[in-house]
Amino acid sequence: MDPNAQPDRLSDLPDVLLVLIMSFLSFKERAQTNFLSKRWESLYLETRDLSFKESDFLTASVYANPIRWLKARADFVGYVRRLVDRIRDQPIETFGISISYPKPYLELIESLMAFAVQKRVKSLVLDFSNLVWRTYNDVNIEKLVVKIPQSVYDLTSLESLEVCACKDFDPSKLSKLGKLRSVSFGWMELTDLPPLLETSRLESLTMKECLVHDLEKISSVHLREVAIYNCDFYFMCIFNLPRVDIFKYRGDIMSFGFDQMNTIISEVELDFGAAEKKNDVSYDSYGIEAGMICEFLNNLLDEGRRTATTLTVCPFLLKVIPRSEHPHFLRPMKTKHLVLKTKLHPKEFNGIRLLLLTCPYLETLTIDLLPPSPIATASSYAGIDPQTYWMQNMSYWCLWEALTTVIVKNFVGGATELNIVKCMLRSVGERLERVELHMPFDLDESRKTFALAKSEMLQRSSMNVKVVVHNS
Repeated sequence: MDPNAQPDRLSDLPDVLLVLIMSFLSFKERAQTNFLSKRWESLYLETRDLSFKESDFLTASVYANPIRWLKARADFVGYVRRLVDRIRDQPIETFGISISYPKPYLELIESLMAFAVQKRVKSLVLDFSNLVWRTYNDVNIEKLVVKIPQSVYDLTSLESLEVCACKDFDPSKLSKLGKLRSVSFGWMELTDLPPLLETSRLESLTMKECLVHDLEKISSVHLREVAIYNCDFYFMCIFNLPRVDIFKYRGDIMSFGFDQMNTIISEVELDFGAAEKKNDVSYDSYGIEAGMICEFLNNLLDEGRRTATTLTVCPFLLKVIPRSEHPHFLRPMKTKHLVLKTKLHPKEFNGIRLLLLTCPYLETLTIDLLPPSPIATASSYAGIDPQTYWMQNMSYWCLWEALTTVIVKNFVGGATELNIVKCMLRSVGERLERVELHMPFDLDESRKTFALAKSEMLQRSSMNVKVVVHNS
């Protein structure tokens, strides 16, 4: 025996803990544990969570080679068949099947759905979307082939359901499932949704890349979380969600109304990047879009009478909101945590400043830096110089009474990000307690050393503030 060998502490754990650990692994990672030992192979069969994801099994290089792709899919399907056959007597709580181009495997998919129904699973994922799809427009509705059987609609044990790219899906048939609390729909047409929302006790609703018919109101007294990603609505939709805690929207600028909403919404996330891709107009022509976005936010927060405790916004919003004109100016907000997703382009600077000025009750400011890296100096735009903009006198920001923490994600020590942090240090003064700098996990050693040196410079410039560096 090698005296220097490290003890295998993992194998000393009881089976019940190992099975729990395996439940957090991906499908591919779980499959790999079979090769460790006979004990691990038997442990895999004891798991109560089964999730078969084609994308976990097939690598990117396999997708690029048609012959290897066909063989890998056959291996994936064969593995699924063998594993399911071996655990016929094992209780299962979570079951998922995710496979693209499902037509050759309809018989298998039907048997897997029957297996999930027989096991009376609590959580079910049926995802037949395609990795090459980018928007709903890439979906050919006529080629969707998987139909949800009535037995799934009648599965009273269901607490969570995700359905993607299915044919003739009818959400109204789920309205009698008394335990159902979370649903997610994607890559298909949605019709007859109100019966599910109005009669069930759903707490979470997610819609992604869906064409939504005949839905003029999303109304529920139970929904706590609503997420809408790149969906196309036929009509103006009104939200009536008196208990909602989390509201996320990503997509084009839509005409939404907000009726009875929760007075305090814990988390609001808005991403209108799709509008920038869709509307091929110059930055100077974004006045209409700016007014629509400001009106969207003002209506959501009821002209300041509702609160978004945490508000997350996108670069496009930062670019256009300063171009809004009366009567669509952005109203003051009671937000306590503002998250700015930004590329730190000079086009975004005025929007950053405007949002900061409309949030006088801020306690935490997060600057989430998006690629390209701001370490590359941006050029001036419309008289805005990134080297000097944040050095201006902004002493009126001293109205902030509660700001104590500034967080910078993906910090690399670039000039503009440093200038913004220095501006916070000057403007907020002694009330600011902490600056957290999160470096990217893939930063090479030379750039990491550079970023650390810049963080130390920030610490020396203000001894009243604690600068904390997180090396992801």
